[in-house]
Formats: sequence, structure tokens, C-alpha cells
Amino acid sequence: MRCSSLLSSRPATRAGACALLLPLLALTACSVDDTKARGSADGASAKTTAGASPSAIALQPLDTALQAKVPKKYSKGTLVMGVSEYSPYNTFGSNGEITGLVPDLARQFSSMLGIKITVQKTTFDAVVPGIKSGRLDLSAPAGDFVERQQQVDFTDFAQSSVTVMINTSASFEPTTGLELCGRKVGVEKGAGTQNVVAALTEKCAAAGNQAVGEQVFTDLSSAALALQSKRLDAVAAPSASNTAASENSNGRFKTIEIKDMRSLPAATAVYGFESKKGSGLAAVLADALRKLHDDGTYQKLFDTWALSLSTVDKAQIAVNGSKQHQSK
Repeated sequence: MRCSSLLSSRPATRAGACALLLPLLALTACSVDDTKARGSADGASAKTTAGASPSAIALQPLDTALQAKVPKKYSKGTLVMGVSEYSPYNTFGSNGEITGLVPDLARQFSSMLGIKITVQKTTFDAVVPGIKSGRLDLSAPAGDFVERQQQVDFTDFAQSSVTVMINTSASFEPTTGLELCGRKVGVEKGAGTQNVVAALTEKCAAAGNQAVGEQVFTDLSSAALALQSKRLDAVAAPSASNTAASENSNGRFKTIEIKDMRSLPAATAVYGFESKKGSGLAAVLADALRKLHDDGTYQKLFDTWALSLSTVDKAQIAVNGSKQHQSK
């Protein structure tokens, strides 16, 4: 993650912004020497070098039965996985490395299926068009909603719920969703949290209150910087990203769960790997994930990235398994 690319245009905020981001980078952007050459042989691209898994969590060996299930289109060449920043699933390092749970899972897939996978930076709203056009083959994580299943296939592997992150130096600490009415709330462009805010705005109107002042950002790091400079009152985002930002903010941020928001559309979600509709790739990834679940590697990886509360049961690892709607 480059501070300069995420900063506000206001020069006065730059030092504080970098100070905020550095503790998080120190925890998530470390690397190990033996991963630097993996991309060309048995793992994902060197850009996906992860902090702990290659040395502490062994890569699964090639599974010839799974390899035989890989659609011919993907059995040769390199699969491109586009990811947007969403720590600790995906964290962009200052040296260009991408670390997190998703790159670590990509390494496991690469080793088990005998295919090359490279992980590249993109924005969340560019993922579905990229997969449909063939520019991208995979992405994760993304909420598996019925509406999205019409465009791409999902391989479900995790779960999440929306939380609200606030600036501890401000006096604003909401306890109900209606307290966000009339407030400036940051969300990531194209994410399900936009639907949460839209539904909350309807509740605000019904109660005779002002609409939520939705502020859309291309990534959650930019939203966090706006919260730091108090250009926002709160950031609405899934629990994993808000919690990671809060825990590594030296007390600047606090993440809270507002219970009456959990019933809003898209406030809770099952996360999946996205792949091209009807390509057959989603089913192969599901088989690989079930195997990782059986031997304990799945749990170890989630524990490594402090995502223990985001795991799902083996039975929930499925293709387009969610029946949840994004907007109703």
C-alpha cells in the first residue's frame, strides 16, 4: 500500500494518514524468502507473498483427482485473480506485494490443482466486468447474493456482517441505525454496504429524519483516511476490515456492531470466490476448499489472519449456495 496513492488532496493530512497506515502494514505486509520464486513453479505469483503460511502452514501436494476436474480452458497458462484491498483478506504492501487470506488460499489452490495463479490489484467495482470479459478469472472475497449469481458463479467460503467504524476523538458513537441519519458515512463503491445504507436511508425517511450522507470510495483505506481527518462520521464496512483497521489504529478508531442494522438487506453475507458463469471453475474450487477444511488447513489459515469468526462449516462450502438477496 502506497500512502501517497491513498491520501487526501489536503497536504496537511498526509503525515497523520501515513502514521495511521504504518502499524497495519507492519502486521500484514511481511514476507518470507522462500516464496519469492513460487509463482513460476508451484504457487501463485510472487506478488502474493504472505506473512506466515508458506513456512508455518504447508502447501497441499498436487491432487491428481482434483487436477483432472480443472476445465481445459484453465489447465494451462496462468489464472488471473483480481483483488481489491480488504484487509486481512487482501492487503496491498508498499513494495507491491499482496498479502492476506485470499493470496494464501490461492497458493493452496495452485499447489493442489497444478495451475498457476497470479494475484493482481483491482477495484471492487471492476471485478465482475473483468470476469465477464475474460480479463480476470477469479476474485475474492465478494458477497454471494442471488442478484450477483446471474452474472458470475460463487464458491462460498466465509461469512461476514456489516459494522460501523468511528473516530474515537469525535463525540459521535451511535447505538442505533437511525443515529446515522443525516451523518456522513463512507462505503466502498460496488459493495453490499451501499445497499445497507440505502435501506437505512429509507428507514430514516420513514422516521422523518434526514437521509444518510453516503460517501462512496474506491477502497476502504481511502474511507479510513477520510474518517481520520473527520471528513466522515463513520465508515460502514464488513466486520473483518473495520476490525483490522481499528485494532491497528493506535486507538484512533473503534468498531461497533449496531444490532438493529443486521436485519437490513446485505447487512450480513456469505463470502465467495467469483469465477466466470458456467465455466466449471467454481465447483473445482469448492472441492479444493472442502479438502482444506477436512485436513485442518482451512481453519489454520483463518486463524493466521485473525478471521476465526468468519469461518463456515464444510456443508456451507458450495457453489452459489446463498439464497440471500442484496436489495430486498
